Amino acid sequence: MNNINKIGHNPCSSCGVCVISCPHKAVLLKQDENGFYRPIVNNDICTDCGICTKVCYKYLKEKNPFENAFKDKSIYAAWSKDITTVKTSSSGGVGYELTSYFYHAGYKICGVIFDAPNNICKHIIAESDENLEAIKTSKYLQSYTVEAFSQFKKGEKYLVVGTPCQIYGLRKWSKLKKLEDDFILVDFFCHGTPTHNLWKKYKEFLCEKYNLNSSFKYVNFRSNQKSTWHKNAMLISDCYEKEYYKDKAFVSDLFFQFFMSHSCLNDACYSCQLRLDNCAADIRIADFWGSKYANNENGVSLVITNTKRGELIWREIEHLLTVENCNFKDLETSQNGRFIEKNQQQRNVILKELREDKSLIQIYNQHIKNKLSVSVLLLLRKIEIKILSHINSNR
Repeated sequence: MNNINKIGHNPCSSCGVCVISCPHKAVLLKQDENGFYRPIVNNDICTDCGICTKVCYKYLKEKNPFENAFKDKSIYAAWSKDITTVKTSSSGGVGYELTSYFYHAGYKICGVIFDAPNNICKHIIAESDENLEAIKTSKYLQSYTVEAFSQFKKGEKYLVVGTPCQIYGLRKWSKLKKLEDDFILVDFFCHGTPTHNLWKKYKEFLCEKYNLNSSFKYVNFRSNQKSTWHKNAMLISDCYEKEYYKDKAFVSDLFFQFFMSHSCLNDACYSCQLRLDNCAADIRIADFWGSKYANNENGVSLVITNTKRGELIWREIEHLLTVENCNFKDLETSQNGRFIEKNQQQRNVILKELREDKSLIQIYNQHIKNKLSVSVLLLLRKIEIKILSHINSNR
């Protein structure tokens, strides 16, 4: 057996690049019973050529767990000079400025939208400024990549934004195809992706408790429209324009309570080898959390240029941004989580109950509510930030 069913060093990340790499179309990507995308190999078609294994995250060997891939990289804090872009982005608007600039320079932009009719997040190839707006802001679900990734053509130029595992697969694929120069690859510091079964239960909960219609028209997981950067809100509207709005969503919204409890993330997320130890992107972006910009409520992006090409790309858009040089210590303070603690027994139970008839609030009350809640953890972090800010201001 020389295909992705072969046991690897890591769990499947659900990136979907194995599907587009197969020359015989022997691989499909479908959600399994636990709500995660998984490749399915058609053994009647598969020739065991092994190409799918050459792009697969499962076979990435673990690096020194005390190394950090960004120790010698250029690190910046940045935000768009256009305040509207900042206020309609998840953090400082760097991602939007990147996509918009290169879209108008002739690149095809591949990023993630929330596909309301199909109730999923998916990658698309942007064909308009309206598409770029839909790509803007963070999504907190696994995106379906195959439809968009299958459209990549030789001779076209692309800028692709995705999770570190999706970008890792694309880097490997583009090298195999000798198309690496056609791609600008951008990823971000990824906390992890929860099961789609959580989203389905959450949607049922919103429809029952808040009387939303099940046909959602708009979902913004990190809305700043009525809030601030550090108090991002969940904003959802249905087909009748009825809204659900929850301020400080990370600590008050039921979906994010599950997400931040780490109780139902994809297997690969807990011991991700790409969070700090490896990076296949030209540029990595993130929220600049931590004490350095604790008093900024508009939004600040953390930017790392990971390759020489990434640094050249950065120079092209720098004039659109307010930029401050930062150091590795700033990065460590902002993004310091290497691995996520995994309670396998709790995870198994929650994944099982998310498949069954139990309501989300029942599962929450039984397994999440009485644990050390994320609100407590964030409160402690807030106190720590205030102490650090006080110390810095008195030096």
